[in-house]
Amino acid sequence: MIPKSLAFCVVTGIAASAILGIYLLQPNSKNIVYVHGTSITGYVEKNTYKIGQTIPIYLVNSGTTKIEFASNSPGILIRALDGTTFFTQTLSGLNLEPEQKHVFEWEQQKNDDSKILEGRYVVEIIAYDESGKKVDDSFTLDLLK
Repeated sequence: MIPKSLAFCVVTGIAASAILGIYLLQPNSKNIVYVHGTSITGYVEKNTYKIGQTIPIYLVNSGTTKIEFASNSPGILIRALDGTTFFTQTLSGLNLEPEQKHVFEWEQQKNDDSKILEGRYVVEIIAYDESGKKVDDSFTLDLLK
């Protein structure tokens, strides 16, 4: 006979892990929170992509002021969790009005044109407001075979 307290702990653990699993499997948020002031939001359609798939990266001006991407610094950085940068893209000349969206398609290539390996990567978006103040956002995505 199993003690009631053990059965209760097992059932509670299973329920908690199911709830946490559902929460963690939610796709990246497409629910953009618009704020008063300067803000940018980056996202992808799903958390996980297969190696070789083109990945659309969405950039949205989620603030109330115009933002622009500098010509002398990258607007998109893709790096490993340890900080090693694999890909950078300058988006010079791109300006986003409030609520405007831009889609960048990444072909999963590094800066040296070699293919990226499977793993978890951080995508960082960097823009500037009209006064030159840096505005950024980041999210992770997984690449699997």
